[in-house]
Amino acid sequence: NNNNNNNNLLLLVVDRMDDPVTPLLSQWTYQAMVHELLGLNNNRVILRGVPNVSKDLEEVVLSSAPGHDTFFQSHRNSNFGELGEAIQKLLQDYQARSQQHQVSNLKSIEDMQSFMEKYPELRSESHTVSKHVAIMGELARLVEVCSLMDVSAFEQDLACTDDQGGHLKELMSKLDSSSIKIPDKLRLGMLYALRYETAMQNAIPAVKEAMRRGG
Repeated sequence: NNNNNNNNLLLLVVDRMDDPVTPLLSQWTYQAMVHELLGLNNNRVILRGVPNVSKDLEEVVLSSAPGHDTFFQSHRNSNFGELGEAIQKLLQDYQARSQQHQVSNLKSIEDMQSFMEKYPELRSESHTVSKHVAIMGELARLVEVCSLMDVSAFEQDLACTDDQGGHLKELMSKLDSSSIKIPDKLRLGMLYALRYETAMQNAIPAVKEAMRRGG
């Protein structure tokens, strides 16, 4: 109301049944990918069994709380491409700082004192860098192994375009693929059913049978 100085707020509560598609689409932000692909429980990520991960990184804390992990706090909503660039910069900055504090560069008592003061900070920074590099490496491996780029592109195509014959052909191919995870097959089948549930010949029974065969 422009006739008074009060700031009127309007809260809209929308039934999620009006948007059944968005929850079925793959998420590509850092925190969402960790939740979906690795699991994030009580701010902890289990990396035990991940290839080439050291023992001290088998279980790591990933928290956006103030003072815990400034990198995660800043980049938890960054998309996968932005995240790769940010982690590369994080690693480069750490390497530059480490070189400044190498023992060979200590020329005076003041240098040694400065090194000892910075040492705990450098150790903490080293763990943070190693943690995010390890997580990013595993996310990238899963994206490739599980064909997630291809799956996500098809999800978007199902959600945004109308091509029943083409979609059915590609869906059947993906449901028979051993590289596609069962949860991803389920999401693709549900997206197809939502898109074509009112079509005259929607082939949903055939899709259900293919999903049963696929696991």
